[in-house]
Formats: sequence, structure tokens, C-alpha cells
Amino acid sequence: MPENKTIANIIAPMKIQFLRNYAIIGDNLSRCFGLTRYPQHTEHGWLRKLTNIHGTVATIHYSPLEKGEAIKIMSANIKNHRSVYGQGRQNPASEIQSDQTVENAEEALKRIIKREEKVGSMSMVIMPLVESDAEFKKISENVKTQAKQISAMARNMSPLQKEGTQFVWPTYVTNTDKNIVHRQTARLMPLEAFFGGFPFAASGLNDKAGYYLGNDSLGGPVTVDFWKRGESRTNSNRLFCGESGQGKSADMKNCILMEYMLGNKIFILDPQGEYKELALNLDGEWINASGANGKVLNPLEVLRLPKDENEGDEDQLTDLQEHMKVLEVFLKLYLEDITFVQLSLLKEAIEEVYRSFGITWDSDLSKLKSTDYPVFKDIYDYLLNKAEASRKNGDEKRFDDYRDLSLILRDISIGSDSFLWGRHSTLKINADVVSIDTSGLNSSPDNVKSAQYFLLQKYIWQRATRSNKERCNIIYDEAHMIINKRVPQAMVTLSEDMRLARKFEASIWVASHQVNDFIDPEIKLHGAVILDIPTYKFLHGMDGNGLRDVSMLFNLKSSEREVLEKKVRGRALFFCGNERYDLRIKIDDYKFKYFGEAGGR
Repeated sequence: MPENKTIANIIAPMKIQFLRNYAIIGDNLSRCFGLTRYPQHTEHGWLRKLTNIHGTVATIHYSPLEKGEAIKIMSANIKNHRSVYGQGRQNPASEIQSDQTVENAEEALKRIIKREEKVGSMSMVIMPLVESDAEFKKISENVKTQAKQISAMARNMSPLQKEGTQFVWPTYVTNTDKNIVHRQTARLMPLEAFFGGFPFAASGLNDKAGYYLGNDSLGGPVTVDFWKRGESRTNSNRLFCGESGQGKSADMKNCILMEYMLGNKIFILDPQGEYKELALNLDGEWINASGANGKVLNPLEVLRLPKDENEGDEDQLTDLQEHMKVLEVFLKLYLEDITFVQLSLLKEAIEEVYRSFGITWDSDLSKLKSTDYPVFKDIYDYLLNKAEASRKNGDEKRFDDYRDLSLILRDISIGSDSFLWGRHSTLKINADVVSIDTSGLNSSPDNVKSAQYFLLQKYIWQRATRSNKERCNIIYDEAHMIINKRVPQAMVTLSEDMRLARKFEASIWVASHQVNDFIDPEIKLHGAVILDIPTYKFLHGMDGNGLRDVSMLFNLKSSEREVLEKKVRGRALFFCGNERYDLRIKIDDYKFKYFGEAGGR
């Protein structure tokens, strides 16, 4: 009869081998770490970082002590620390630390004596248990790292792997007097700090302001104030990414609705037409920015961008100088094949036309109306006149230059693209919630779409940062449209705006399902910055190359990769500064009637 390995594995005893630094339990590797030092000051839920480490088993034993015994042990500890400190054998840093330890112990002793505070003996062992040798090493290092983050210390119980394993097993019978693990790891711990350390005592996130997003993996509510500053939360920018159908749009619309309820302004650049109904349902404004009968922006109208208050007046560019930089990026995006010489000649022509309209580097532009600026037909006519003058003067080289440049500029001036950029500006924002829709350009060439996206991006930024007295959310959906390997300045401009946003009480949201485009080797230097700057990140379900790239960029743990790989709709890996949460997003039913039918249902 052939051997049935399945039955044999069930009925046969598990192989266990204890070595000095680790143990082999069946097909798994294990290693016991004992906690030999705990933080001097604890916050609610401080044990969470230790009990939720992926691939580990954690066991805690706590034995209450009588008041007299606790006083005796603590008095002996204080005496021992004073003795070591008094002998002067420590370096200055150690002396300060020892002095602080004595001071904390004395405070704890006063609480025991005066307030009858309950104290006990606490022992904790953490045991990684995994099959893979590489994963075993990684998790073992993570145990020590997580302990260090809360000012604790986890030490490998090198000669005591058997005793440590017995301590972890549920069949273990406590005998604190004889057990060597207790003798080596037991430390005094106030009962209040012990109970407050459990994960359920402080699961989730509560900023005591802001709004509710959902629950974490332990069921704790996650309530976030996205405008809060401090520690690792340095800005209010957000990143939303994930594959289509994973709940990214619903998540964004929920956040937009809540920001509206808080009275904050919302400006959306919407290339897919997904936010029209939401904006109108919130008594906002929908703007068709696809040209034709819609609203248009004249690229030659100077956008008066906000100034950095940290720079002196002499260090700042004038409005026209600043706008010429924006205009150069726009022209590079639109005129893909323009040469350096042609671009220089075109900029010279634009400066001359500006001067003919009375607009110079030092002009006060605050009083000008949209109709006071030139349009591209004025530039086109100027180039034709310069070409004709060059021909009459017998300058064939210059004639060819101006003629070629006029041909390059014909489409935007009087040709097929003049409907979009060949007129004076008619696009104005007049509401607190605005969706600027460019979905009508979806069938247009990529150069047209990316140039219009960039121009609208700068217009929204200029409008949202007029004042730092009002909070504005600037939402760039399908932000991968700004990516252009030939013109990285478009991405640099966006990243600079994201860095400045906090100074103007602005929050920039970047949303894309094509995250890998941002970290393409050719543009990673600029693209990865856009993904990294936001303090708040919502990573929705993804797999394949997208998951690989995101894992490398954000250094995801295996448990965090699993959250994304499972691709559960409405579930996201949420970054809040340095903290990360397995977030189950909760959206009340009444909100969906505001969302509309296009995405986020």
C-alpha cells in the first residue's frame, strides 16, 4: 500500500529542532525575541506596533504585584541606578539617561504610595514564524526595528529558544518563580499602561477634527483632519492611485463632499467628465474647457502667479517674466517638433507683440482686461510681416525662418486648434466648487491634451492661491496626462506647486491609475517626487508592474502588498504621514446621490 503523506502529516508528531539562535518547527523557521526594555512614557495603543508585526506570534504575561512587593522592587531598582550613576563610570549621555530613569522611577513610586496605583510584572516574547529564509531574516529585523520605534528593546533569546517557544505556546503554564524567561524579561509595568497598550484601546486614528473615512483592519474608526500639521504631517496634499474599478473615484468624491461640508473651496481638473454632476449637485459650476462653444483660455494672457514671501522683491520675477516661463513649457508641449532656434525666435516675436500692446517686463498688469492681451493671430500676423520684410530686404535665411515659424503657428492662430487657444479668454471661476471639464478633447492628439491640461493646471493654481486666508482643494484627475519625456518642466512645475501649497492653505490632489508612468526610468527623477510629496496617500488595489513599482517606491511590507494585491473594492492602504493603515472605506448611502453616474458609483 502506498504511503499517504497527507494522513501521515496529520497523525505524525511535528518535527521540532531547537538551535542556539533559532528553531525549526515543522517547515517553519522561528526565533524568540524577549522584550528587555519598555518605553519610559507610553501612549494609548503603544503595544500595537509589537503585536501586529506581520509573520509573528506575540505573547504577553502580566502578573499583578502586591503594593509592598512593588515598592520593594522599585526601591531596589532606584538604589541600583543611583549606585551605578554615583560611581561615575558612564559617559555623559548615559549619565543623563540614567538620571532620567531614576526620576521616572521615583515618580512611579510616588504614584504607588500616594495614589495606590496598581503595578505588575510584565513579560513579552515575540516569535517570527515563516517558511522562507529571506522572509525570516526580514521579519526578525523588523521586530527589532518596531521595538526601537517605541523606545523599547527586543533581544534574541539566543540560548533559550526552547524556553521562549514554550512561553509562546498556548499550552504553557505560568510559573514565574522558576521560569527563566520570566526572570530575564519581567519588568515592572503600571496596570494602567498595560491595559492602555492593547491595540483595541487605541485602534484606528482620531484627530478629533476632520471627517470619518472608514475603519482600519482591527475595526477602529479612522477620522482624519487633513489640514493638521505636525511631526510627519507636513502638508495637506493627497495621492490617489489604483486600477480602474477599485473605488478610487468614489473615495475621491467622498473626500470632495466632506471638504465641501467643511466650507472649503474645490477646483477640479476633470479630463474624463466624471465630476460634472457632483459639482452641480453641490451648487457649484461646471465649465466646458474643450473649446468650441465652451470656455477658452488665451495662453498669451498673463497668469499672475503667487509670489514666495520668503524671497525679497529684488529676487522675484515680474508677472510677465514668470508667465514667459509658463508659456515656454506650453509651447514645448504643443509644438512637439519645434527646434531650440525656432523657439528662441518665437519668444522674441512674442515679446515684440507684447510691447506693441503696451505690455513690458515692468508693466502693472493688475488693471488689464482679457481683451487687452494679444492672441496668437497677432503673433502669426507679426511673423508674416517679418517674413515679407526679410524677403524684400533680400535676407533669404531670415525669410525662411519666419515663414517656417508662421506655418508652425498657423493651426493655433487661424487653423484647426484656434477654437481652443486662438481667442481672448472667456473662462472664469465664479463658484466655490468648480469642475473644469476637458473630456471633449479625448479624441484630440496627445500634444493638444497635454498642453491644455498644463495650461488649465496653472490657471487653477493661480485662482486657488489668490489668498492664504481660505482653504482650497486643487484636484488633478488623470494626472499622468502631464507626463512628457521631452518636456519634464511640466512635472517640475507641478512638484514645485505641491511644495508651495501649504503656504497658501492649499491642498493638491494627484490622481492616476497609471502610477508606473511616473517612475519610468526616463522621468523618474521628476515623476517620483510628485508621488512622494503628498502626506496622505490612498493606494487602491493593483497588481503586476503597478504593484511592483509602488512596492519599490514606498518600500511596502509583504502584508501591505497583500492588501493591494487582493484588489478588494473599497479597501485601500492609507498613508497618514509615517503611519500606514489597512483602510476599509465607508461611504454613507445618502452621499451617492450627489456623486452622479459617471464613476464612483
